[in-house]
Amino acid sequence: MDVRAFGSYYGQTSQLPYASGFAVSLSGTMDTIRFPACRALFLESDSNQNKGYLAVELTDAPGQVASAIELAGNQLFPISCTAVISGNLPGLFILY
Repeated sequence: MDVRAFGSYYGQTSQLPYASGFAVSLSGTMDTIRFPACRALFLESDSNQNKGYLAVELTDAPGQVASAIELAGNQLFPISCTAVISGNLPGLFILY
C-alpha cells in the first residue's frame, strides 16, 4: 500500500519527508517543553563534539521519562515524543 503525502506517493517502506518542526535551546535552566507528538528529533552538537544526555516523554508512555546518555550530536533520532524534560545538548529540532 502506498502512502500519499506532500503531493507525492511513497512506498510503504519509504521514509516520508519531514514537513515542519521547531528548534529548542537546552542551554541554561530548562523547564519541561510540551508539544504534539513528533516524528523525530535532530540533536545539535556543541563546538567540542561532546556527548550529552536527553530525557523525554515518549508518545506511547505518557507520564514516564525515558533518558539516553552518551548521545553524539548532529544526528537524527526517529522517535516519537511529546515532551523534552531535560538535557545538556546545545539544542535540538522537533520534527514532524
